[in-house]
Amino acid sequence: MGQLASYATPRRQNATQVSEVVFTNAKIVTRSECFNGTVQIIDGVIVDITSGKTTASGALDFDGDHLLPGLIDVHTDHLEKQILPRAGVTWDPLAAAIAHDIQLCSAGTTTVFDSLIVGAMGNPERRRLLPIMLEGLDEARRHGLLRADHLLHLRCDAREPRLVDLFLAHADHSELRFVTIMDDGPRRDPNRFRYLERRKNTPELEIEAAISAVASTEDCTEENRRRLVALCRARGLPFASHDDTTAAQIAEAVTYGLAISEFPITLEAAKAARAAGMTIIVGGPNLVAGRSHIGNVSVRELAQNGLVDIISSDYIPSSILRAIWHLADQSDGPTLAEAVALGSLRPAETFGLADRGEIAPGKRADLIRVADRAGPIVRAVWTVGRQVL
Repeated sequence: MGQLASYATPRRQNATQVSEVVFTNAKIVTRSECFNGTVQIIDGVIVDITSGKTTASGALDFDGDHLLPGLIDVHTDHLEKQILPRAGVTWDPLAAAIAHDIQLCSAGTTTVFDSLIVGAMGNPERRRLLPIMLEGLDEARRHGLLRADHLLHLRCDAREPRLVDLFLAHADHSELRFVTIMDDGPRRDPNRFRYLERRKNTPELEIEAAISAVASTEDCTEENRRRLVALCRARGLPFASHDDTTAAQIAEAVTYGLAISEFPITLEAAKAARAAGMTIIVGGPNLVAGRSHIGNVSVRELAQNGLVDIISSDYIPSSILRAIWHLADQSDGPTLAEAVALGSLRPAETFGLADRGEIAPGKRADLIRVADRAGPIVRAVWTVGRQVL
């Protein structure tokens, strides 16, 4: 078999070699405006941005297409669909990681936080998959097979009795950047649990039995949350609450020092998160569809109330870019630059990725070419100045 091509950042061959790329006649979207202009990149870093078109030899003419910063996706469980395409079928982890990466890249994502479950009281299969998925990602990274920059987001099930030990097994992974503390069980909100189980056609007797069983067992969620917060603080890891329903749940999260609310599912919770100064992460599919597929608050309503800080893809990689376009198309919505920031600059600022997230001198040349054809179409992608799509 032939050697696999590497997408790792190429090293300079000698001290005098310079790699230069110039894009021109592009609608450049910066953190504050959109204008037709030219961008110069040297050795994977943006060095100059000017208005107007250049006639320099070798410049790539964008023909008026948009030039956006590469998207930063802080929550996607898309890898699970590749590793477990059908119930009972576990795909090769390296092949799954590569397929996952290609789809993200084609959606304009250049930095992704792969969101993997630690512990899974409601879905034990996920517990088995965690080391397998990490193995595939790590192998792909070692061989330079990933187009996007893959970071790690661990979603921790607070109901899991062995949570702390399971988390510690991966707490010092070199790519770990984000931790979410989840509690989707009946103890936290029995009525919501009933609603979700009924949507899955779970028999009523089973639902009530699950609620009764929880009431009679020891609750480890508070101890898990306390210990997990301490472990994250010791490592300087940002940590978030998840699926907050009430202002009381937000207040509880604040007492633990959580500064991020991921996917608040009611307007009440989102408003409380904003009042508490928390960063609010929402899902792109909800915004694009105009509704939640499980009856939660519409992200469009949150956006109209100024309650969106970061858009993630959740489970559809292309949803971030489509959500950005939807927001910018609204007469009373944000500008294109403001909307783009929700999928690039804001996550970069929130998670300490100071080298990327916007088109500006000195930043990484993680860039995407987007044509507007009754919606955004990704035509090309560059990471650190190298074309990968």
